[in-house]
Amino acid sequence: MFKSYFIDYDNFNGQAPDTWEKGVLGDFVEIKRGGSPRPIQNYLSDSGLHWLKISDATCITSPFINEIKEYIIEDGLKKTVFLKAGALVLSNSATPGLPKILDIDTCIHDGWLYFSTSRLSNEYLYLFFKHIREKLVALGNGSVFTNLKTDILKNYPTFLPTQEVLSEFDSIVKPLFEMILATTREIKKLTTFRDTLLPKLMSGELDVSTINI
Repeated sequence: MFKSYFIDYDNFNGQAPDTWEKGVLGDFVEIKRGGSPRPIQNYLSDSGLHWLKISDATCITSPFINEIKEYIIEDGLKKTVFLKAGALVLSNSATPGLPKILDIDTCIHDGWLYFSTSRLSNEYLYLFFKHIREKLVALGNGSVFTNLKTDILKNYPTFLPTQEVLSEFDSIVKPLFEMILATTREIKKLTTFRDTLLPKLMSGELDVSTINI
């Protein structure tokens, strides 16, 4: 659907309408980078503020991140960026160009980009980044890992559709994202239940021999 609307322009005679504003992504979205307290080992903890790692994003296929394994102490807050649930992030190192929407409050290190203000919805940007990811990775560079520099993203050419078109598109995709989020949360709940129940079944703590199946 995104490709039909904004890449192939199927609803607009195969080309971007003159009413759409032409520019680069940085014209329409404020792009910033996370921060890392260093040395990070001095700030990691068993509790405190969630600390989002790239592996938290690569281990889940859902657009939403609702489980983060590591924490940092509050002393690290002044050297990082704290985001509330609902924020969109984009990886810029190790596995670059991977968009995710947070379903949990967390701090982000400098391997993440975030968008403090935007004229485009999170859903639009998520699908936009998914579509251009291969091109972004090709533009990145680094001695060990591919790095997606902020300037690469800011200068990426794009259009800003009219508010009417954006509202129409969002009205279609937002309910779909809400369904995915509900499913993602339910999977987490069931996984937690399974992981709690299974050891008790294996050890015999729970006797199910009298249950008829």
